[in-house]
Parts: sequence; structure tokens; C-alpha cells
Amino acid sequence: MCTGIALPVSELPTEFVERAEMKPRLYVRGEVSEARFFWWQSPPVLPVQWYGRLQGLPWGSKDRRGVLPYGGWITQDQLQGGLLAHLHPEPAIIPAKFGHEAGMWFGITTGIQGVVIRGPIRGYVVYMLTTDATNYYKNMTEQNARMPVLISQVI
Repeated sequence: MCTGIALPVSELPTEFVERAEMKPRLYVRGEVSEARFFWWQSPPVLPVQWYGRLQGLPWGSKDRRGVLPYGGWITQDQLQGGLLAHLHPEPAIIPAKFGHEAGMWFGITTGIQGVVIRGPIRGYVVYMLTTDATNYYKNMTEQNARMPVLISQVI
């Protein structure tokens, strides 16, 4: 799958970066300041380009008994098969320059395809879309069978 992303701070709105909850997500890679978003962080959040605006949305659901799908990922098959139609999923872009899986960072050109769903309590949440992993991705990530749906890119 993809358990984290990173993108340069310069690509995020200033008001987004200056939030108190962003402080533990800020790092420096080489000489570039970046924001990192991981599934295991509390709360899990992802930046999302949705309706022409970049915003931070909760990443999936960790509630096994809730109405939202458990986890932070939805397969393309689930989406295309209409399994989530009752939740009215809307396409979104998760901007990223790096993805993280199995302790490995990998480059991302544009971003990851996401799906935004309206939750009953927390408002809108975002899920990463996944597909079957390529052989290269499997080898890179300890044989993970799923990978994110990258925008205009194949790994």
C-alpha cells in the first residue's frame, strides 16, 4: 500500500503549515523542508487537492465498528464495482513527492489518486486508492501486493 507521504513545505499553504498539529510532521530532507504524513500518526491526516483547494483531511477510519470503511485505503476494484456507491465517493488528488512503505521512500512525480467520503461524525475523510502492485513495487516493499494509484506514473 503506502503508509506515508512527504512533500515540500513550499507546496503547502502557509496557514496549513503553521498549525500546531503540523509541528511534529516537519522534517528536512537534504536541504529541503518537508511535511510528512503517516498512517500511524495521531490523528492520521493527508493533504488533499479537492474542489480546487488544498486542505488537510482525516485519513480513513480506524473505527472497526463505524459506517466508514476501516483503514486508509480503498481498492480501485471496490470503487469501480460500486461497493462504495452508497457513500458517494468523490475523486481527489493527494499531492506527494515521496511515498513510504516498508521502511522505504520512493519518488512520486505528481501525486496519488484519492477518494473523499463524507463521514457521519468527522465530516469528510480521504482514502488512498490502491491497485495491484507491479513486480518492481513488490520487490521494493517486501512483497506488498497493493500499491497506490499514482497519477501519470508507473513504478
